[in-house]
Amino acid sequence: MGTTGGGVWKTDNMGISWRNISDGYFESGTVGAIAVAPSDPNVVYVGMGEHAIRGVMTHSGDGVYRSTDAGKSWKKIGLDDTRHIARIVVHPKNPDVVYVAAQGTLFAPSAERGIFKSTDGGVTWKKVLYVDQRTGAAELSMDANNPRILYAAMWEHGRLPWKVISGGKGSALYKSTDAGETWTKMTEGLPEKMGKMSVAVSPANPERVYALIESESEGSERGLYTSVNAGKSWSKVSGEPRLVQRAWYYIELFADPKNENRIYALSAPALRSDDGGRTWEEVNGVHGDYHDMWINPADPRNFVISDDGGAVITFDGGKSFSGQALPTGQFYRINTDHRFPYRVYGAQQDNTSIMIASRELASGGITAASWRASAGGESAFLAFDPANPRYVLGGSYQGTIEVLDTQAQASTSIMAAPIQYLGRDAKDMKYRYNWNAPIIWSRHEPNTFYHGAQVLLKTSDLGRSWTEVSPDLTRNEKEKQGKAGEPFTNEAVGAENYGTLAYVAESPHEKGVIWTGSDDGLVQLTRDGGKTWKNVTPKGLAECLVNAIEVSPFDKGTAYIATTRFKFNDHTPGLYKTTDYGTTWTKIDKGIPAGAFTRVVREDEERRDLLFAGTET
Repeated sequence: MGTTGGGVWKTDNMGISWRNISDGYFESGTVGAIAVAPSDPNVVYVGMGEHAIRGVMTHSGDGVYRSTDAGKSWKKIGLDDTRHIARIVVHPKNPDVVYVAAQGTLFAPSAERGIFKSTDGGVTWKKVLYVDQRTGAAELSMDANNPRILYAAMWEHGRLPWKVISGGKGSALYKSTDAGETWTKMTEGLPEKMGKMSVAVSPANPERVYALIESESEGSERGLYTSVNAGKSWSKVSGEPRLVQRAWYYIELFADPKNENRIYALSAPALRSDDGGRTWEEVNGVHGDYHDMWINPADPRNFVISDDGGAVITFDGGKSFSGQALPTGQFYRINTDHRFPYRVYGAQQDNTSIMIASRELASGGITAASWRASAGGESAFLAFDPANPRYVLGGSYQGTIEVLDTQAQASTSIMAAPIQYLGRDAKDMKYRYNWNAPIIWSRHEPNTFYHGAQVLLKTSDLGRSWTEVSPDLTRNEKEKQGKAGEPFTNEAVGAENYGTLAYVAESPHEKGVIWTGSDDGLVQLTRDGGKTWKNVTPKGLAECLVNAIEVSPFDKGTAYIATTRFKFNDHTPGLYKTTDYGTTWTKIDKGIPAGAFTRVVREDEERRDLLFAGTET
């Protein structure tokens, strides 16, 4: 199983337990595709870089890795600049013949995308299908009966920090009948305008090919298409909305190896059709948000399905599944209290926020009983008085905050303005919140918390009332606050909100001294509790995400910031230091390699000038 940020994991006991097999070998952690050679299960290929193009995604990948001993060891075999790999397909009889569907760089044009082929196990590669610098390969399907026949879904796509782009003139379906040497665009019966697509040829009948297609949202073109003549012509069989919702994140299609009429479509739910796609039923899995699938070619009742919680296995066609016992959660931020043993708090992408005991005095080890749910949702900052963490404030989507009373085990949902923002453009919102909207507890004012939107908000009564204590602290560029998805599918859950505060830090030394950092590259400072503010952005700092601010525990005027421009296709580190409240700044990232962009910086609380930088590689 390939994870986002956590490398490759393997199970030898049908999913009861998993172990990591890539640590120490891989130079990056996010996996886009895995393929085991059908003719030799010791040969495994892994393509790096996340397939789903999330705005809060981890760093892009660094090519392809190969193992010839079932994952005991790995060798990097090239395609470093493809960045995001969607699928790997291996020849059924020759483990050295392998195809890679490369999406390519997400945040900039690039020629390193398309379909690549190797006939020597990755020693050399040949680009066999290429459209243009903005169109990559989203899917590749091989005819199980004739490996010379391939179907490819090419996808014009990209991202800006405030927008996802899914679709364009480059999107199209292609077929090859000569092992990828030449390709023909398939058009008859297909939409003229297309976005993301998935394609699957039935192993049970190679004449039957399915394609799931994103197209114009206001028309009737989007949906499931099928061909009964190996792609010569197509007809639409279903416009079921669940098949194409949030297309850039989902749209995955898999054909049953023995039943040509049974297909699976992965979306927020996992869907199955037994009549060629005309009607659909949900497969009740363990989690939600489904992304990949492997079906046992000998027994289709046995399949593995992956979702935002991990991977699960079924042996009865989806009636029951294995559990998700995988330590692969993605934490956005962590915080600790001052109890003994202390607790660690954090929010996991696509899972709950949690509170974990640092040790258990009675048992001598951390067990499942040491974990419990905390406040907020997947994208939360968590804030509390570390000396008395009875009340925990945890954030969630679009400014929603859960206040958890850990003593009463009761919670309340609050908002600074009780408005449902889902579906709105950012420019029309009263408050624009970052996907990871910051929340902090004030060490200088009893029961006071601060919450970042485009302005800084303050509450002293656990969220019953709020006060704005700043003007807009962002660039507030309205042209970057419109529709967050184009040209066919809008994206409006809040992850693309732009012109927001991304970090808030209070001075540990002085009451009223608060620093803010925005997702569009501004650093602001107040020294009087918000009455006045000063723009203290480092001179010449390009538009970027100010991801962390650290006020020195030793010097009142000293602070550090960690910035990143990976959403502008700039992967260089960005660490800065000021000793005069932001009047001047010095760049301090010497020694951190290019490509290892910076997420966070911290100073040791006991040893002056000892800094720790968190990077993504």
